[in-house]
Parts: sequence; C-alpha cells; structure tokens
Amino acid sequence: MISAKLIKLLDKQGFLLEFPEYNSPEELIIEILKENNPRILLSLPLFLKEKFDYKKICSKLTSSQKKEFDKVILMSGNIYKKENINNSLKELIKKERINGSFLKKEFEEAYDSFKETQINSEKKEQKIIEKQSKLRLNLNLNKSLQILFSPAKIKIMEKIFNHEDLTNTELKYYYKSISNINRAVSNSALQDYLKIIEITKKIMKNEREEIKEIK
Repeated sequence: MISAKLIKLLDKQGFLLEFPEYNSPEELIIEILKENNPRILLSLPLFLKEKFDYKKICSKLTSSQKKEFDKVILMSGNIYKKENINNSLKELIKKERINGSFLKKEFEEAYDSFKETQINSEKKEQKIIEKQSKLRLNLNLNKSLQILFSPAKIKIMEKIFNHEDLTNTELKYYYKSISNINRAVSNSALQDYLKIIEITKKIMKNEREEIKEIK
C-alpha cells in the first residue's frame, strides 16, 4: 500500500494518482471500522447520515468492531440532533435495538471533529466558488478589453496595473490613445445610458417575438 506521506508528496508535485472508488456506503464504512484507527474512526459520522445496510455491515465485523460501530451510531445520532441534520439513525437504532454507552469525552471529541470537518469543507467549497468567480471575472474582463482595445494597448494597461514603469513612447501612447477611452468608459452617465440601451433592446426583441407568435 502506498504511504500517505508519499501520496501527499506526489500530489504536491502535481503527480496525481487514481484510486478505485467504493461501490457502496457499506464498503466504505466497513473499511473505516477495520482500520482500527481512532483518528480515522472519527470520520464515520460524516457517512452515517444516509441510509445503509446495518446488518450487512455487521456481518463483516468482529464483535469488538460491531460494538465500536454501535457506539459511533449512537454518538452520530446525537451529533445530527445537535446540528439539526436529517438522518435515519433514530429509526435504525429503534429497529435494530442498538444500545451501548460512551463517555462524555468521547462524544465531545467526535463532535469537535465533525464540526471541524464541516468548517473545512465549507472553506474548501468557498475557495472553489471564489476561484470560479475570479476565473469568470477574468474571462469577462479579457473579452471586454479585447473589444475596446488593441493588444498593444492592453499590454500597456497591464504594465500600469502591475505598477511597472512605462517607456516614454508607451506613456505618450497612453495619453494619446488609451486615456480618453478609459475616461469615457468610466463615465457613470455613459454606463447608465448603455444599460438602458441593452435593456430596451431586449424588450424590443421580446415584443417582436410575441407579435410573431400572435400572427
């Protein structure tokens, strides 16, 4: 088995490995339990929200693993209750008569781990959204720039944006051919006017389509 340390190093270097996915939630839960690793066991509450085949899982476990599984189910039920998360554990616990006990310290550790994972997941999702937004913004910005300016003008503006010094020729070219366009585009009255043009054009287009449908 490839070590986690090596996997992390390879990933950092851009060498991505493909791993087989689990065919079912039962398969995943069984493997986590069989790891007999307290740290990995804390991940189980993430996967017990949805329905799973309790008996099928238990048939693959030792008596001590089943006992641990039951304890995690009971703790997960309490975690979901505190977090108002929909789940089917209450019915499962009643149906299978799952019982057991856990220490307050064990529950607090499991709950803290669950909350931390949720926060990390939200942060990761937020970063993805921000990255996508920036990418969309850059694409839209580049399209707009290419419509208004030549490649040479865009290059000069990029130098200014990045606080790079312009040559005398570039500076003269900026004031002669770029500055006036920038002032016009930045004019709020012009922006409002263009927005009205765009909105009105869409309304006129819709009206024409409605007339065609009537005819």
